[in-house]
Amino acid sequence: MDIRDLPQMITRDFTLPREAINSAERTVEIAFSSETPVMRWWGEEILDHGAKAVRLGRLNNAGAMLLDHDRTTQIGVVTRAWVDEDRKARAQVKLSRSARGEEIWQDVQDGIRQLVSVGYQIHDMKLESSGDAGDVYRIFDWEPLELSFVSIPADVEVGVGRSSEMPARPVVNKPKTEKIMEPSTATAERPDTRALESSAQQNERDRQQQIRALATLHHQREFGVEACDSGLSLDAFRQSLLERIARTASIPTPSSQIGMSPKETQRYSIFKLLRALSQPNDHAAREAAAFEFDAHRAVEARLGVSRNGGVYVPYEVQKRDLSVGTAADGGYLVGTDNLGGSFIDLLRNRSLVVKLGAVTLDGLIGNVTIPKQTAGGTAYWLATETTAITESQLTLGQLALSPKTVGAMTEITRQLMLQSSPSAEQLVMNDLAAVLALAIDVAALAGPGSGGAPTGIIGTSGVGAVTGTSLALAGIIEFQTDVEAGNALAENMAYVTTPTVAGLLMQRQRFSSTDTPLWVGGVRDGLMMGYKAASTNQMPAGKMIFGDFSQVVIASWGVLELKATESHASNFAAGITTIRAMASVDIGIRRATAFSASASIT
Repeated sequence: MDIRDLPQMITRDFTLPREAINSAERTVEIAFSSETPVMRWWGEEILDHGAKAVRLGRLNNAGAMLLDHDRTTQIGVVTRAWVDEDRKARAQVKLSRSARGEEIWQDVQDGIRQLVSVGYQIHDMKLESSGDAGDVYRIFDWEPLELSFVSIPADVEVGVGRSSEMPARPVVNKPKTEKIMEPSTATAERPDTRALESSAQQNERDRQQQIRALATLHHQREFGVEACDSGLSLDAFRQSLLERIARTASIPTPSSQIGMSPKETQRYSIFKLLRALSQPNDHAAREAAAFEFDAHRAVEARLGVSRNGGVYVPYEVQKRDLSVGTAADGGYLVGTDNLGGSFIDLLRNRSLVVKLGAVTLDGLIGNVTIPKQTAGGTAYWLATETTAITESQLTLGQLALSPKTVGAMTEITRQLMLQSSPSAEQLVMNDLAAVLALAIDVAALAGPGSGGAPTGIIGTSGVGAVTGTSLALAGIIEFQTDVEAGNALAENMAYVTTPTVAGLLMQRQRFSSTDTPLWVGGVRDGLMMGYKAASTNQMPAGKMIFGDFSQVVIASWGVLELKATESHASNFAAGITTIRAMASVDIGIRRATAFSASASIT
């Protein structure tokens, strides 16, 4: 057999012996392979455990202990690997003290995690026998790549079997390999391999043709070639293509970007602008802010609209990084350092949506639509050889986004504005940006879709629902089965709720009379049933969301509008200026079935 036709990684599963656990050292000894035959698509496979058959170098060089063969979830390390006289490969592994590692270590000790799997690569093999029952291959050169704890093996009866997620491969030509035993002389009729090969070749041609056609249609030819070469299925390519279009859609230059140089960006003074806006009759203040007003008019020209009273801040200024760490970066602008202490920022709610993977689209102009697949084609069984296949095709829809305005106001004193320090300016801008960002985060989680606000995850039609009354293990699992029912369960899913609910679940047991809390970890960040869990006061009371946050799209039209005034008598007397900031954003959920929510959790 040509080794290139084999999967890059194959897996086998074994039951973990309880006596191999060393609680003091946090280690466990496992048997991860034997010479038990396993059926593969190319025939029956026997892993040889001779002196030179197993390459253990990778495992003995701090090999990874993973969870469910997920390379991004390492929960331990292999401290030693060897082959015993009983022709079984064994290893000693040490579990991590991370939150995920602690959870798995507890499950191992409690007897919940008993199944271990090895991922390995075949380097060479020989055809040992061939008969009516099929071909038998001996793998005399193979390499373990990693070890994993798994939850769903293919064969739990004997503790060994093939992975239930074995990579699908096309049928290949009859292997030309060295035989170490004579084949069986049985004369029973064998399947017509040429017909199988012809069918597989036709399926492969069809796959590549359809992928190339879709890639060409959406101007993604190179991506289509990569998908063809990598063996990506047509359905997987469609999903990847839609996500790629959303990420790489050609977005025009931000509407407030006017081509300012880095030096001009640093020269721009928010405080000069605010002084001029708050004192419209002060000719000197307006003269001092001439550059800033020129920039505003340039943004107006790009937008094709005129503002009466407010001014637009250029995109370059919104994105600049002001520093006063050195004199050249702004330290010279501050006459006297503040030695009395540093600024203590207001404690704010924790913003999570973007951190959990939401897609952001910045600097948009006009309304935006993002293509999405709403239904797939349909397969039909053919009653006779002459039955025609009913034509069907995938259905595409659009996620429509349009600007919705969010605003915030803050007050600054005359003394702070007179300081003319970039750090002071940045303080004011950071405050406004933080307030607006938190408002957008709340909208993404639970925006009502009314009163000018976008519709968030909780209010989106099609999101799953879980009963929150006496929420227990069954409910936590239901979140996941809810999402998987829509084929939307992914690796980067997360639970998000309030700190109060998090604290409640930290005290609630998965299994009665055991130390197995639903929420493992701290109140802010933890784990629940294999997925990340986080809390924030941004969430409405008693509610929880579980889902794939990469399905959230936050669109921004990149125009920040400022206006300043001293119109209130009390502010005028105290020399306090009120600043108003407004921005235009929208929230969209690409796949509602990627989320499930619960309310009134008790």
